[in-house]
Amino acid sequence: MAKVFQFDDFILDHDAYELRRNSALVPVEPLVLDLLVLLLEKPGVVIGRDALMEQVWEGRIVSDTTISTAIKSARKALGDTGHKQKYIRTVRGRGIQWVVPRDAEKYLPPETCHPPAEAGGHSVLYIRCIDAKGDPAMSPLLRAMRVRASSILSRIPLLRIASAFEQADLLTDPRELRTRFAVTHVLDLRLQRVDQLLTADAALIETRGGLQIWAQRFDSVDGPGDQETLLYKMIRRIEPRLMQAMMADMQLPGVGSAVAHASLLKAIGLLALRGWNRATFEEATGLIEHSIALDPNFALSYAYLALVKALGHRVGLLRHDEQVKPSAIAAAEMALDLESQDSTVLGLVGCALADVGQVERALPILHKSIEAGPENGHAKTALGAALMMKKDYKAAAQLLAEGMACSPADSRLSVWGTALALAELAQGELDNALESATNACREDDRLYLPRLALAGVHLIRGEQTQAVAAVHESLRTKPDLNLQEITCVLGERLGEGVWAMVQSIQGQQSRQ
Repeated sequence: MAKVFQFDDFILDHDAYELRRNSALVPVEPLVLDLLVLLLEKPGVVIGRDALMEQVWEGRIVSDTTISTAIKSARKALGDTGHKQKYIRTVRGRGIQWVVPRDAEKYLPPETCHPPAEAGGHSVLYIRCIDAKGDPAMSPLLRAMRVRASSILSRIPLLRIASAFEQADLLTDPRELRTRFAVTHVLDLRLQRVDQLLTADAALIETRGGLQIWAQRFDSVDGPGDQETLLYKMIRRIEPRLMQAMMADMQLPGVGSAVAHASLLKAIGLLALRGWNRATFEEATGLIEHSIALDPNFALSYAYLALVKALGHRVGLLRHDEQVKPSAIAAAEMALDLESQDSTVLGLVGCALADVGQVERALPILHKSIEAGPENGHAKTALGAALMMKKDYKAAAQLLAEGMACSPADSRLSVWGTALALAELAQGELDNALESATNACREDDRLYLPRLALAGVHLIRGEQTQAVAAVHESLRTKPDLNLQEITCVLGERLGEGVWAMVQSIQGQQSRQ
């Protein structure tokens, strides 16, 4: 028998750690469920900031922004807002309280649960951590790994992480997780420690057909933070695969916001998985605009539109149009009007504003994004790139390296690696710059930016032959490369040197 709270058409199952509305599962982050349970256990009682930190965040000191974001997420899960305050009321200067009288605690048999509806345009991931040898001593590590993986993967747009509960862990057929709990994908992590080695076998499973779509083994040498190192190695490989799986799952017919979300997800996947070039930027722009037309109140679509237009305008990946920059700013403003607390939205908007030259406005937005989502690698790299515009190259390089370390291993690393190479080059770290630019070229075969950076590094090192080869590669990926685009990446002095090489190569080609 499961102990539950009932109010209106909601059921919150405390033991199973899930929230349902009219029998449909409502995807909610674990911490937000903790907040709701605390409020439901004390209806009408005003709970202050200190009590929230003690009972929801287990004594950790967190910012007011973090608390506000959790409260906003709790309201959103219930269809509530800060304006209506139907369920959660803010008592100014004191805290928050639950305002709906809850039913007496009831005990409902499992058979009263009904198969949920699909998750409204979102993918739902269930993470299962298992000790391959059945060692009870591994239980604390398994719990910690599941919580950390949930925290990091929750940064993926349009992905909800299902809370862990024993009933789901015991199901052997992944398809049951879909029909009973609206789970679309399962991440199985089977860990074991052998001598001084911690090993994890990771598998990603889609629940529509119960098929395994990806698997890989990871290991880490025992030492301080070995499980954290292992976790990041896994997440960087899992995230692109999960994005592909989400795109495939959302290509099925749908209506309304579900189609809008699917259109946005396809745009995100294009840029992450097929690289940054004119074709993908133009296709992604069309998909995002289609998403906005279907759901004009979806802040994430406006944030991505702002980024794609701002960056595309800056580096020549969108065709020249005087309206691109103003429309990027307008999309950024709309995103902030609709959502001013979400880490992903803030990171995208901050990056877009920096790319259109509004660096001073972008900096506090990016800082706020990182505070709200410490695992947001994009926000860290965007802040690093913005600091480069302020010529703070040391801080920029540090943030770029930190952001790349916790980012998915996809083509975005090519752009961020280019920025890191340029920050190192500006500090005279030529060997590091050469390594970063070379690695960035490997991440995306169709992007000219890292090849320009590589040409600049070789030119400063006096390696003329290698510089010419890198310029040839730049022209392969962008035949219409111009002086403005080159100086945007390399600066005026170095850019003019590379531009002279471009003109020489183009002159030779025209005479052939």
